[in-house]
Amino acid sequence: MPRSVQSLMPPSLAVLCLTGLLGIGPAIADAAAQPGQSNPSSPATPGQTPGQTRSVTLPELFAQIGRVEPIRRAGLRAGLLRQAQQIAPTVVIVSDARSFLAAITAWEGPRRFPVLWDDGTITSRENIARFVRAFEPDTILRFRAGDETPAWPSARVDREAMVLSVLAKASDERMPDFDSFLRDLRAAGVVSPGIVLTDVDDTAWPAAVALAAGRSQAIGFIQNPSTLNPPLTPDQADLLEEAAQRVATITGLAWQGIGDDIDAVTLCLNTGTRIKTGEGPRDILSTTDRVGRTGTNGTGRRWAHTGQIFGSSPQAVYRAMCALFLTPNDAFIFDGYDSTQPWVQYSGSEAADVLRAMNIEPQLHAQPRNTTGHWLALGARPIRAGLIFINSHGGQSVLNFPGGTVRGTDAPLLDRPAIAHVVHSFSLQNAPNRGTVGGALLDRGVYALLGSTDEPFLQAFMPTPMVARRLGAGMNLGAAVRIDDAPVWKLTLLGDPLITLGPAGTRVEDAELKLPGPTTALDAQLKSVLGQRELAQAAQILTLLGRDRDAARLAGAAIADPNTSITPDLAAASIPALFREGEHEHVLTAYANLTDELRADPVLADCFWFSARFLLGSSRDLQRVESLMRVFQRPSSRVADAEEIAMHLRRRSVEEAVLVLESLRPKITQDWEFRLLEAALQRVRSTP
Repeated sequence: MPRSVQSLMPPSLAVLCLTGLLGIGPAIADAAAQPGQSNPSSPATPGQTPGQTRSVTLPELFAQIGRVEPIRRAGLRAGLLRQAQQIAPTVVIVSDARSFLAAITAWEGPRRFPVLWDDGTITSRENIARFVRAFEPDTILRFRAGDETPAWPSARVDREAMVLSVLAKASDERMPDFDSFLRDLRAAGVVSPGIVLTDVDDTAWPAAVALAAGRSQAIGFIQNPSTLNPPLTPDQADLLEEAAQRVATITGLAWQGIGDDIDAVTLCLNTGTRIKTGEGPRDILSTTDRVGRTGTNGTGRRWAHTGQIFGSSPQAVYRAMCALFLTPNDAFIFDGYDSTQPWVQYSGSEAADVLRAMNIEPQLHAQPRNTTGHWLALGARPIRAGLIFINSHGGQSVLNFPGGTVRGTDAPLLDRPAIAHVVHSFSLQNAPNRGTVGGALLDRGVYALLGSTDEPFLQAFMPTPMVARRLGAGMNLGAAVRIDDAPVWKLTLLGDPLITLGPAGTRVEDAELKLPGPTTALDAQLKSVLGQRELAQAAQILTLLGRDRDAARLAGAAIADPNTSITPDLAAASIPALFREGEHEHVLTAYANLTDELRADPVLADCFWFSARFLLGSSRDLQRVESLMRVFQRPSSRVADAEEIAMHLRRRSVEEAVLVLESLRPKITQDWEFRLLEAALQRVRSTP
């Protein structure tokens, strides 16, 4: 067996339970018996005494997967590759491209650890903190590449060469190059079911590096044909498809149909998520539903399920690392549909039953607990769930539930990373915009999301219970959320299409990281900054360590101490932890101590507004809450927020309510926002 295959297999491979849940059958059950356990129903092989345990190799398991239905093969292969990981319980935080690549070179074949990217923004720190709360590492290190590490080149060709060099070192440093490593794997019968496409001049390139190394996928380099907006032209979409086919062909593997060697494509690109195919308003197709199909505009046969990762480098890295290292064990379901046909086919209650059978604990919100009021009340605390299912009506920026309409920006904050399936029209019509339904979910920490770029009609969506069943059957996310053999259409998948729900690997508690440069343990850094009374830094570090309670206590003590100044930096560092701990009064105090620039930060603004909304019905100092809400609204939804507090105030004075909205006029410059303001004023004046 080639040495690279030997290095890929841990001493004890925790094999997927290929019977029962996955339903593969007795023949494969014998081959999948976990090492160290006997399979009494399995006959002894030659040279083996009855009852003796036989170790199972990864190539043997891959060979057995060829017996199952074609649609399930990619997921089972991806799941086995993920299970073969040996995971060091350490999170490594970097802050530049050079250090990111150096950290990935410290992966040793299957021995890996998560690498997250901190660019100094509150958003990136919150994503890291979400990941930490889900992953529960023993150690968190900040890492900076040593002086001997080469810089990230400026020329495209040099960047591509560096990426390939890093992939080779991360996979098996004894191999001369990454292609040789992949060829050895294939020769032994281990074939990753996907390929990755990226542009090394695009900010999403680090996700491609992580996924290529983490899933042993071939990587292809292209020049991004567009930006995230406007939509792609058909010709630009064809360029992406041609690039995918070219990379698949170069591998020498079979790729032309579902169930062969290559069944998934990941676009790590800030390119258009939808395609404008004609002059009509509904002439829209999804990029990820078109790529992976042959023919003009994807009218031919599907050969792969495609996903897309976009965003800044820290965002893209977060989405890739979540896909590689996290496994959901709980779910949040909000079913805005009733129990009549055809809506009942998407039953959240039925999906909850399926998840329970998979040992995934669901938090179910269905009739009668599926109203707008119930949705808004959930915003008082973050949602803790690794899977999210939402059924709703509405447009790109609103969700309609029984009792009225809520905005995408009213989506609850997330305590930890999540995969989301949203049955809702237009949710991803403008995916980068955090004011939309899909954009808000991505902004809150969702790392993979199935939604719609246009009006798809209900029957285009895989029914919610069936998505749960298909994921439970070992199918990869890209295949599980799409109806088999459906024509190219409008549903888009953002995230790694090879995500599966099986275990992420085996933790190696004694793993020693060989990082090529200096590291700083956050625990040690915390002691230092506390000793120097650097409270803002201490609150940041405590949050990154997953110690929200301690961060909230630190902030609360500072707020209560008349001799301690609540600086803007301390307030900003504390607000997310205060919110998660339910310290809503302290959130308002901290927010009032921010600078105008920090108040505009989307994370801090959401925490403030959700806390203030909760306090409208519970605070002993209602006047303070009202006063702050009158002055401060979230920049991404200021007219809607102002209307919300105005509707509250109009109970005692219409004039006072109108004054809140009129105060926005000097802040508004866009015609569309003036139209929103006039409509809000009309509602405030005319509501009984």
